[in-house]
Amino acid sequence: MLRFTAPRVLGIGLLALAAALLISPVQAQTSGPVEVKHPTWFKDSLLDMPADLREAREAGKTGLMLFFGTRTCSYCHAFLENTFGRPEIVDRVQASFDVIGFEVMSDDEVVDFQGKTLWAKDFAVQERAQFTPTLAFYGEDGRLLLRMVGYVGPERFTAALDYLQDGAYEHQSLRAYLDAREAARAEPARPVIRDQALFGTAPVNLDRRGGDAQRPLLVVFERPDCDTCERLHRTVLTVPSVREGIGQFEAVQLDMSDADARVITPDGETLSPRDWAARLGLTHAPALVFFDVQGDEVLRTDTDLLVDAHGRPVDEVNPRITANVQARLDYVLEQGYLEQPQFQRWRAARARDGAGL
Repeated sequence: MLRFTAPRVLGIGLLALAAALLISPVQAQTSGPVEVKHPTWFKDSLLDMPADLREAREAGKTGLMLFFGTRTCSYCHAFLENTFGRPEIVDRVQASFDVIGFEVMSDDEVVDFQGKTLWAKDFAVQERAQFTPTLAFYGEDGRLLLRMVGYVGPERFTAALDYLQDGAYEHQSLRAYLDAREAARAEPARPVIRDQALFGTAPVNLDRRGGDAQRPLLVVFERPDCDTCERLHRTVLTVPSVREGIGQFEAVQLDMSDADARVITPDGETLSPRDWAARLGLTHAPALVFFDVQGDEVLRTDTDLLVDAHGRPVDEVNPRITANVQARLDYVLEQGYLEQPQFQRWRAARARDGAGL
């Protein structure tokens, strides 16, 4: 496990200070500062992935779970406190995986699964930990079994453990596994909330092969009977600055359970919203998927943003969450992903540059 000793984290501390400047006084009063500390039961690793994986396999475990976070990440704090705060979940994880924590801004040396030595911050990018937290599960020979990005609540994480322990990853995606589990649910009672002023109306032609698109694309996937979707509309999507930011995209809203409607995707394929969501592997509603003007996916948010630092649902406008969503919009609009593929590092550098640090 990474140790936050003074000599090793001076650079991290400066970046964390820069990130902290993103927090307004109102936000600080609303949610307060957080400091992420890895649980004591995380493995005290030398960050040699082949050796760690070998030890886990020799102990009869499936492999490794890597937790990519950063010390000021409220969603990391929420996951560790709420989801990993439940003994029954921790017991299941420890029975199948050794868990190793990574700081995505660290210069610690890591030996990756192929035996290459690199910094932890570059290892995070290599393993596609674009956001924190990112949870990555690895099996025999360093094979990636599952990657989950963002805050994952206890119920969804338990379903992911079932997926891994059932061996379902051998023959189906997590999305297909969850769909099968939910197939017996009653018909939804509440339809998707439609915001035509923000997202327009059908039909939806998102074909970008002609090269004449002028704006990036944002697709918001929702589903009926979705409490989190409704909270998104009641909170973040009421904020004028967020609506202005979304207005700079070609923005559409789709019902990811709809098997009848037809959408022409950015690469010219005609699919139902349900089939497109499945093709994208989306597992959460709402999910926000961003594409550049050429139609290439550059960012997605397939997790619950509307929780506080303790994993509790947020049902009112929250400055921290609003700033987070606005930063994601800016990350795409400013093409920040081209210069820095790790969102937190881009955001911290942006705050540092803006503050003249």
